[in-house]
Amino acid sequence: MATRETQTKILEAAINLFNEASASRVSSNRIAEAAGVSKGNLHYHYASKEEIVFDIWNQMEAEIRNWSDDETRPTLDHMAWMTLRQYRLIWRYRFFYQELNILLANDPELKFRFNQVRRQRMDKVFRFFKALAEAGVLQPGLTDDELRNLIRISWIVSDFWLSFVRVENDTVDMATMQEGYQLILQVFKPVMTETALRAIPDSLHLFSVASPEEPAESP
Repeated sequence: MATRETQTKILEAAINLFNEASASRVSSNRIAEAAGVSKGNLHYHYASKEEIVFDIWNQMEAEIRNWSDDETRPTLDHMAWMTLRQYRLIWRYRFFYQELNILLANDPELKFRFNQVRRQRMDKVFRFFKALAEAGVLQPGLTDDELRNLIRISWIVSDFWLSFVRVENDTVDMATMQEGYQLILQVFKPVMTETALRAIPDSLHLFSVASPEEPAESP
């Protein structure tokens, strides 16, 4: 079996197990068994469970960096798509967000890379919302500091909404993700124009035609 194919099997098995039981409670031996490889083969590719987590992050980072230049599409429809895209990533790698502080504390390099990507992503999201303001979706006169604070609040909702829901219910569906999007909209409603407020119902359509695993194409 080719090296990359084996690594992919190991990573997929690890993601599934970590999502079910948390990374801290899953042993390397259990990952090897689920991946259908020997313990020696697993350790040939990954000397430790921390290396597996780091390679999962590499996979996540590649997906994030492949996202489009959102500021070129300053619409509420694209804002809904961005939210769904983010929730889909968080749901696929939910263990990572649920155990974020522990995972980052255990690996300084992972913490550095995560924060680097988050800063870059936040800058891109800021440019998107600046473009929304220029397109007349947000009211004029909003300062950069005010906008960044609104983005931080919505970022917290985005990153931890699904974990909040799962405290009471293990099921995450499109209704759950739409509710999270509506919470983010609630953050921005006070600074949205009347025209944009009237367009909100149309932006919810995406959540009726996509799925948590395979959302519709970007509008």
